[in-house]
Amino acid sequence: MTAAGEPEVLSPYWLSGAELMHQQCWCWGQDIRRPDGNLLLEYGFERTRPPAEISGSSRYLLDRDGTRIALWGFGVGYEVEGCGGIYVNRYCFVPRWMGELAPIDSVWRAEELALLRRPFTRREIRRSRRLLQSLMRWIAGYEHWVEETCGPHYRAATLVTWNRTSIPAARMAIEWNLLARHVEEPPP
Repeated sequence: MTAAGEPEVLSPYWLSGAELMHQQCWCWGQDIRRPDGNLLLEYGFERTRPPAEISGSSRYLLDRDGTRIALWGFGVGYEVEGCGGIYVNRYCFVPRWMGELAPIDSVWRAEELALLRRPFTRREIRRSRRLLQSLMRWIAGYEHWVEETCGPHYRAATLVTWNRTSIPAARMAIEWNLLARHVEEPPP
């Protein structure tokens, strides 16, 4: 909904990104449950379960070369040192601005990020577009790594059990790179 209470109309760019992100999050869940071992851990992520008193999602965190990526079942947090951070919800691809001090270390539930706003200032918009572009390129690289590590049929086999497959497995990395070529300005 817009501030005026009207339904939000997203461009095909944001709709495609949302479809691909939903599928990607589902694939990460399958990578965790892989019979031969958790692929996210093999890639270098560290898994942290929520504290006993909190009902929430495990967090997978990767910290490399000033870039931090947090994966939850409900979305992705992406932070680059000196640039800020964004959160991309699994079902709504439009990034939310996390600012310079992204709270990804203490998040366990999507509700904890619900109050994050869309980038507002020119600087935030510019940085969030750059961060989203970098995140999409990272995801494409991850998908290439999955193919190299598990073979070309692994991702296709994981998608067989999901009845919402929208992007063929062989095109996932390609689609991420295509979306990353020109990141549209986030809708207001």
